[in-house]
Amino acid sequence: METTIWKFIAGVGFFLYGLQLMDQALTKLSGRSFKIFLRKTTSSVIKAIGGGILLTALLQSSSVISLITLGFVEAGMIPFKNALAVIMGSNLGSTMTGWIVATIGFKMNIENLALPGLAISTIAMFFLKQRKNLFNIFRVFFAVSLLFYGLAFMKDTSESFVQQLNIAQYKDRPLFIFVVIGFIITSMVQSSSATMAIALTALYSKAISFPAAAAVIIGAELGTSIKTLVAGLNGSGEKKRAAFGNFYFNIATVLLAFTFLPFLIRFITDILGLNDPLVGLAFFQSLINLLAILIFLPFLNIYSKWLQRQFSKSDIQESFINPALGANGDEPAMLKDEIQNLLERNLDFHDTVMDINVPEDNGILDHFKSFARVSGSTQKIYNKLKASEGELLEYYVRLRKEDESDQDSHLMGVYMESLRQIIHSAKSIKDIHHNITELRESENDHLHKHFHRLQENWIVFKGSFQQSLYTKPELDALMHQAHIDLAANNELIRTELGKDELGEMEASTLMNIEREILSSKKAMIRAAENLSQ
Repeated sequence: METTIWKFIAGVGFFLYGLQLMDQALTKLSGRSFKIFLRKTTSSVIKAIGGGILLTALLQSSSVISLITLGFVEAGMIPFKNALAVIMGSNLGSTMTGWIVATIGFKMNIENLALPGLAISTIAMFFLKQRKNLFNIFRVFFAVSLLFYGLAFMKDTSESFVQQLNIAQYKDRPLFIFVVIGFIITSMVQSSSATMAIALTALYSKAISFPAAAAVIIGAELGTSIKTLVAGLNGSGEKKRAAFGNFYFNIATVLLAFTFLPFLIRFITDILGLNDPLVGLAFFQSLINLLAILIFLPFLNIYSKWLQRQFSKSDIQESFINPALGANGDEPAMLKDEIQNLLERNLDFHDTVMDINVPEDNGILDHFKSFARVSGSTQKIYNKLKASEGELLEYYVRLRKEDESDQDSHLMGVYMESLRQIIHSAKSIKDIHHNITELRESENDHLHKHFHRLQENWIVFKGSFQQSLYTKPELDALMHQAHIDLAANNELIRTELGKDELGEMEASTLMNIEREILSSKKAMIRAAENLSQ
């Protein structure tokens, strides 16, 4: 019995991993032509809903559609309400998995289909590593085959598993209990398709009734939005609006579906005459999503405006810029203050990339903490720096349209050049943060020593830079010292290469790191020189 339980859980794992791989592979395949097609299908609300349904049904990856759509919104290519329409449509399109599982997964020996698919796709991927498009196509086939293989495991062990868990003890409980169960399962596995497969498995083995399985699906509709909601909390303003918009939409769907659950079940079983409970459950999932779209559609414009008011730009700190920028005052001075603040934030960004003030790894746990901190916070800070650049550029363009003196115009142009140098500096260091992390984690003592040397050199430069007070003699001396440090560090690398303490690739990587750090330092010094005016 214990083996049976583990086989069922393994089946759920295969199913989830198959969905994840499909998502990743389809993301790789979504090239320019696909994005152009998606943009055309989102030109109006009706097209956006239809496009969300069609593309998600074909690709079975609502996250791919959502991510690309959000990118369009952030770039100003489609209105926010159209993005909401795509997400609403993708909720309906994603129910296609339930139909496939209900009509194929439990009607035939899917293991006989899955095994050849796994065999062919894995061998093909092995020989096609250099041909990325073909590799990703076979990766999709592998993901689908793995998904069905996991479903075969779940199907074969369903009766024994549900008896072991004794799910039947909840058969006479209120249906709301099953809504909670569906919500919890989907919140944990973050896949309504997986929850649908589990519900179909329980229904197939007659562990739960059709109304109870429908209640599980209702809970899954809300549970699947938790991941998007959490991700949106630290995202941009548009992502926050989309995440909460999807969450509120799903809450409304759950409330309506649960309120009218008896009527919906009677409509499916008595009026439509769908006596097959598996097909009926797939139809139920599609039906509640379709009804939610029809109910929300007339109010979509009002809903999107309400979301924009709830999450206005002033409430969302997407950048380092003071929200009071643009108030009455000395515009050049205000611009200079904001750019000086960004220069300080850029210094902090370098500390993050260089792992300054982070203790040495003392074990596996510290390693994972460091990895998560660097990879996550690096991109987040860089995004805020870029967002700050965009806001200041917009502010500068607006000021140029207004009446201003030639002196102010020249001065603000100089400050904007400082801004360009700051972002150039941030990009230079961002581009090598993975190399620096590899040095930090390297088992090669010579490479690990280079990591500490980079840290020490940066601490010395930062201290001198902050003490320079942006005065030209000190900045000139700092620029000269930066070139001296580069020459000395490269000579050290060449010496270690000659002694076979470093390999050719390792030496090349270290020299590239040194070049990027010098480029970053030079950009910061030039930014400080311009700000001194």
